[in-house]
Amino acid sequence: MRAEIILGGFALMLSAIFLTVSCAKKHSNSSGNSDSNFTVSEITQTAGSDGLSGSFVIPENGISFLLSIFLDNNNSVVFKSLTDPDGTDVLSSSSTPNLFFDASGSSGSNVIKYGYANVLVPQSPSFSAKAGKWTFTAYNNDRVKLALRTGTATSDATIAVQPFITGTTWSAGDISEALNVMSGIYLKNGLTLTINRTITITETKYNAVSPTFTNTTTSSLVKEGNSDSVNIFFIEDYSGSGSGMLGNAAGMPGSMGDVNSWNGVLASLTAHAKETGVLDSQLLGETAAHEMGHQLGLFHTTEKEGTVFDILSDTPECSSISQDNDNNGTVSAEECNEFGGDNLMFWTSWSSASRSSGKKQENLSSHQQHVLKYSPVAK
Repeated sequence: MRAEIILGGFALMLSAIFLTVSCAKKHSNSSGNSDSNFTVSEITQTAGSDGLSGSFVIPENGISFLLSIFLDNNNSVVFKSLTDPDGTDVLSSSSTPNLFFDASGSSGSNVIKYGYANVLVPQSPSFSAKAGKWTFTAYNNDRVKLALRTGTATSDATIAVQPFITGTTWSAGDISEALNVMSGIYLKNGLTLTINRTITITETKYNAVSPTFTNTTTSSLVKEGNSDSVNIFFIEDYSGSGSGMLGNAAGMPGSMGDVNSWNGVLASLTAHAKETGVLDSQLLGETAAHEMGHQLGLFHTTEKEGTVFDILSDTPECSSISQDNDNNGTVSAEECNEFGGDNLMFWTSWSSASRSSGKKQENLSSHQQHVLKYSPVAK
């Protein structure tokens, strides 16, 4: 989620936060690059005294995977354990390292997990998709899917992006410069974006939608997305109390390789409009890039209160103990000027005054770049 600080006060324009393989279904996408291949498999689970369990095998050339769990009634759903070939349960708080507090599919995470949760490996360079048999146990669910990338990891990567636009106030041409900004941000950090032609969605019910991805209308919109791209929905506005938000993502990460309610991010055009009605392309491009970072597994480097930080060891931390200069319980980008305020994944944008003076949020650390380059949907 992403927020903007407005001069003279704090106005919420929040930016987001928050499988024996017997494959019943399988989807494969050849990347067009012989170095990488992407498959999605539904995993057969077995009921036992400890709940549901299953396993999957990562081949020797495995690069990364996303293990996803679904519950169609949208109740909370999580894994109990995920054990690697060496016998380490990466979701146990007693393991070193572990994802107990960080994976949305872990019971230790406070990320909203209604209907969907997952575990991404690697979500930091401390983890790897180790070759061999992985096993999991899970609470009640409707299905578990494995999105697997195999091949050879390279120093650069390409990710496909599918933009959509709703409403009648702005057209595809109005967001072209923002897409260029987003592309430039990723390029300077070692990733190439292949941006498809923007698709215009004309149904008026999608002009303004809820930021909640389990909402019927929002879910229907996101299901318009492609299975093999990062889907970015430039909506005219959010509905209800969501109005004013800059953007939000379906998860950290969201779903990959599957058409469902969690395979996409939202960005409000109204929240990025200047007084003249013209879109602020730099800010909109940063928001789209930021939410895409969440969708691929990046957290905020520093959260709003300046007391919670991401799991990566090389990202800057801005502690409220030393940097909350106005003692309002919140750390702004300005207060964190030398402590990550310029990082793409900082929790809030620069103020309008700072942006006018040339401040941008376009930087990613080496470990942040690693997570993106190893993403299952990267090529």
